Amino acid sequence: MGIFNGLLTMLFWGVAIFLAAIVSRKIGNILTLFWMQFFGFIVGLIYFLFNARSLPISSSLHLAPILIAIAILQVVAYLAFYKGLEKGQVSLVSPIGASWSLITAILSIVVFKETLKSNQLLAIIAIIGGIIIISFNFNDIFKSKGIRLLAGVKEGIVSILGWGISLFLLIPVSKELGWFLPAFLFRMLILVLLSTLLLSTKKPFIPKISKFPWLLLLLIGLFDICAFFAYSLGVSSAYGSIIAPISSANTLVTIMLGVFILKEKIDLRRVIGIGAIVCGLILISL
Repeated sequence: MGIFNGLLTMLFWGVAIFLAAIVSRKIGNILTLFWMQFFGFIVGLIYFLFNARSLPISSSLHLAPILIAIAILQVVAYLAFYKGLEKGQVSLVSPIGASWSLITAILSIVVFKETLKSNQLLAIIAIIGGIIIISFNFNDIFKSKGIRLLAGVKEGIVSILGWGISLFLLIPVSKELGWFLPAFLFRMLILVLLSTLLLSTKKPFIPKISKFPWLLLLLIGLFDICAFFAYSLGVSSAYGSIIAPISSANTLVTIMLGVFILKEKIDLRRVIGIGAIVCGLILISL
C-alpha cells in the first residue's frame, strides 16, 4: 500500500509541477504558490468540516513548532522552484528539484535507523552524478570561462534542501497525526506566510491581466494537496527512505509533459543526467 501511495504522489506532483510551470510564467511564482495553496486548502477544509470530530486536533498542539518549520521550508522550496521554472526549462529544473528525496532518505536512514542497502548507496551516487551533469555548463569550464550554472539550477538546489528537510520532518508528524491533519495544518500556515509576504510587498492578490488562470490554479491546488495526502498516508505506514524516492520520481511525468506539450528540447548531456537521476530514484526504492 505504501508503494501505491508513493506512485500516486509521483503522478499528482508531476502534473501539478507541469501546470505550475505554465502559470508561474504568467503571474509569477508568489501568486502561483498562493493561489494553488489556497485552492488546495479549500479542498482540505471541506474534508475537515465533515470529519473534525474524528481528527486528533488537540494532539497537534505540541507539534506546532515542527509544523511551522515545515511551512517555512515549504514556502522557500516552492518559491525557489517556481522561480527556477520561470527562468529555466521544465525538463532541466524538475529533475533537480525532484532530488529532494536524497535528503529525506539520508535523514530517515540516520535518524530512524533505516538500513542502507547497497542499491540505495548506488542510487545516491547516481542522483548526485546526474545533478552535476545537468546542472553545469561544461563547455564553459573547458573553455576556461569558469563554472556557470544553467538557468534555474540555483533555485532547483534551494528547493532540494527545502523539500528534503521539510518532507523528512513530515514523516514523524504523519505517523502521530495521520495522513490528513499535518498536510492541512501546514498548508494553512503557508497561506498565512504568503499573505503576509504579499501584503508587506504591496503586491495585488489578483493582478490586472486579461485572463487570470483560475482553472489551472484550481487544478494545481487539487493535484498538489492530493499528492501531500498520498505522501503522508504512505510515510505513516512505510519507510520514508522508500516512499520519498518513489514520490520524487514525479520528474518522469513532468519531463514527458514538457517535451510532448511544450515541445522542449533536451540535448544528450541532459538526457544522460536526467537518466541518471531517474535511475537513482528508482534504484533507491528497490
